[in-house]
Amino acid sequence: MGTWTIVDHVEGRLERTSGTREADVHVFAPSLRSLPAGYPLVMATLPLVDWNAELVNALGDVTSARGKRCYAAVLMVDPFTLWEDLTDLLKKKGFAGVVNFPPASLVEGVQSAESSGATNTLEIDRMKWFHDTGLGIVHAASSKKEMADVSNRLADLLDGMIYFPPEALSRRVAARMDLEPIAEAGFFPATVWSLKPASASLAEEAV
Repeated sequence: MGTWTIVDHVEGRLERTSGTREADVHVFAPSLRSLPAGYPLVMATLPLVDWNAELVNALGDVTSARGKRCYAAVLMVDPFTLWEDLTDLLKKKGFAGVVNFPPASLVEGVQSAESSGATNTLEIDRMKWFHDTGLGIVHAASSKKEMADVSNRLADLLDGMIYFPPEALSRRVAARMDLEPIAEAGFFPATVWSLKPASASLAEEAV
């Protein structure tokens, strides 16, 4: 099964990780570097950082992610992203695919049912588009209801799913954040992982 981890660097940090296996998955989220150290992860859902622009800038410093099963954290509902250019860059750098992180359901916050549905559709359509370009997709969701809906709509297109429970958003931003498998998620069409809650060890966050 391997391990799943959110990291803010591809090179260096992954090379220092002992026992890296082919099954290990790394979610590359360089925009986390722009958030104040020690702040809760919920800050990633606020309009403080140009998420996709930070990703593009960071990709310029990546030599290669080939052989590391790296998925880039992309804000799928950004109206200003040059999607074709981003896709070409991800492929050039050897990324396996993309993750909708932060999820639109968290970025949009409290909204009407109609607005939420429209945002969710836009996000899913963008992920389907990425899949059509040849990149893998991992879906991140903030509720199990959303996960069930996405499972029905994306079916066997998914490489995996990530669940961000509300309590996990209080966890401090760190250079590496480990995910844990959800054992009872066998009814989903893909492997499901969840961010460990804020009680995770300080030693792990300091790595």
